[in-house]
Amino acid sequence: MSSISKPHDALFKRSLQHKQIMVDWLVHHLPKETLALIDTATLVMTPNEYVPKWPDTLYSDIVYSCKIGGKPGYIYLAAEHQSSDDEMMAFRILCYVVELMNNHLKQGHKKLPIVLPLVLYHGEKSPYPYSTKIWDCFENPELAKAIALKPFQLIDLTVMSDEEINQHGLASVMEILFKHYRQRQSPFSWLGALLSKGKMTTIYTQVSPDYFKDVLRYFIEICGKANETGTDELDKALALWVQSVPEQAQEDIMTFAQQLEKRGEERGKQQGMQQGMQQGMQQGMQQGMQQGRQERNVEIAKQLLASNVDRSVIKMSTGLSDEELDMLLH
Repeated sequence: MSSISKPHDALFKRSLQHKQIMVDWLVHHLPKETLALIDTATLVMTPNEYVPKWPDTLYSDIVYSCKIGGKPGYIYLAAEHQSSDDEMMAFRILCYVVELMNNHLKQGHKKLPIVLPLVLYHGEKSPYPYSTKIWDCFENPELAKAIALKPFQLIDLTVMSDEEINQHGLASVMEILFKHYRQRQSPFSWLGALLSKGKMTTIYTQVSPDYFKDVLRYFIEICGKANETGTDELDKALALWVQSVPEQAQEDIMTFAQQLEKRGEERGKQQGMQQGMQQGMQQGMQQGMQQGRQERNVEIAKQLLASNVDRSVIKMSTGLSDEELDMLLH
């Protein structure tokens, strides 16, 4: 008998691929309240193409799909055969569970599945020397438990007033621009909140003139276009900018406005050329069609004249005049 390659992996997978053994394993190792939520009749071993490919080979992996709480879910089974234990086991299992969830979404599902991980350990050290809790993978477990892996912090600008946003220091400039960029009624009515408290001067002198230009560019190119503002309204808005910044920054505003105006003129020329080309093509097509119809009518008239058809019938059929018919006879 030849030796078995990776004998632990082989026995683990061959054992738990049998549904009866799998059910017995779950019955004796899962908490009763968890087991009660699993519909063991729906247990199906997941095909390999649906199982994420992990970046290492430390674990033997088996995935069963099943109904958990009446919804699609998975039971992820792993075995640790190594003599050297993995202190980051809880984190790695978490990565595998998240990847399995992601793979579930890629199959077209709209919601995340519940994934229950079970790890079989039979290493040299006994008992297993490391924690199964993700918090213990952090440098400061208590701090991590208090603030990590919580619901993400949402900053919803759509429900904040400008007055509230204006209390956020220099960050309020970005936030006010983001909040109002698509506002189509009363364009730039919010500009006072943006330019108040000398924030633009502070940004120019203490943060960076380049960042000031980034803000200005966003205001003109994004807010101006989204608000469908006219040139006059944009000019008035830029005038307020000029009044709220130091002299050097005023020069930057004027330079930027001139560049924008030139780009607008060039864009207008290009649009004019395109419109001219389109009109020319349309006129050419119309002329060509008219000429084609005229030539066709002339050929029909020649044939009818040769057949001694009455001239009134020929004129009605082709639209040609007596003078044009006379020319065809010469």
